[in-house]
Amino acid sequence: MFPAVEQYPQECLFTTNFLLPDRSRAQLFESNCTGVVDTHFRWMQENSIDGILVQRFYGQFEDPSFLQLLQQVRTAAEKYGRTFAVEYDLSPIASTDFSNVVPSLLDDYAKNIAPLITFPAYLHQDNRPVLELWGFGVDKIKLSAADCAAIFHALRSAHPNPYIVLGVQWDWAFDRTQNPAYYDVYLQADVIQPWAVGPYNDPTSYEGFYQRTSIPNKALTDKLGIKYAPSITPGGSARNREGKGEPLGSRYNGSYYEAQLKHMLDLKPFFVFGAMFDEFPESSQVIATLTQSEVPSAANPGFLGIDDGMDHNYYLQLAGRYAVRFHELWQ
Repeated sequence: MFPAVEQYPQECLFTTNFLLPDRSRAQLFESNCTGVVDTHFRWMQENSIDGILVQRFYGQFEDPSFLQLLQQVRTAAEKYGRTFAVEYDLSPIASTDFSNVVPSLLDDYAKNIAPLITFPAYLHQDNRPVLELWGFGVDKIKLSAADCAAIFHALRSAHPNPYIVLGVQWDWAFDRTQNPAYYDVYLQADVIQPWAVGPYNDPTSYEGFYQRTSIPNKALTDKLGIKYAPSITPGGSARNREGKGEPLGSRYNGSYYEAQLKHMLDLKPFFVFGAMFDEFPESSQVIATLTQSEVPSAANPGFLGIDDGMDHNYYLQLAGRYAVRFHELWQ
């Protein structure tokens, strides 16, 4: 999909060679520009979205631009009364090259993440800083249960002691019988956050997933004394990244996303993980997006847009309306 950039500061934009329908050259935004981060957090405030989990990919710890981004996030979160926490994305890790993983994670947590925890905008639960570890059991060929356990226990024991959200595969509960060593690690989490991007792709298949998987998962975590935080998505497409995919995307005029949002009110989970806030390469973003008639038309295989007639921030506003109702459940 292609972002709508009219609300970003001009100094954060750059001109591309993509041509819009009026033959003008399209602009894109720089994600690490202070004005972009500020705009994103202003949108969160305007739409009652509490905050974000910032993905930190293993293997990119030496990238100084990310540390700069974390400071921008902190400043904007404090300015707009939002919150943030760090999510370690462990998907790049493989058990075949594991020797330095735990020391590297502990070093990064101590040097780069722990200093942020003292600021008021950093998310805490039960007086502990929130930290997500994403990727446990998602690719069992790459990362063994023993290695997952080593990562979990090392960070669980780190100072300051984190409140751990564990990002797992959508069918994690089946590991109780199929892969019990992974399941034993899941049981030690404070929050289970299943990754549900993939097992459903339209309103009908989502309804089946919700009945067969989401409801039993919530009941199971309640029984285990673990918090439950499902993920939802407005849709997605790999059309440009992989040269294939639905030409009109898979958002179903917003009904797909709204069906998921409605069921979150029924389920009343601990929190809802929106996948994603600004993920344009996978077309899963909720922030400002051009409509189909506005996107560059000459690109191959072509860009997607949201439905013609929609406000550029339609999906962000839709999420915001349900965020207000979700907050009311907990009052």
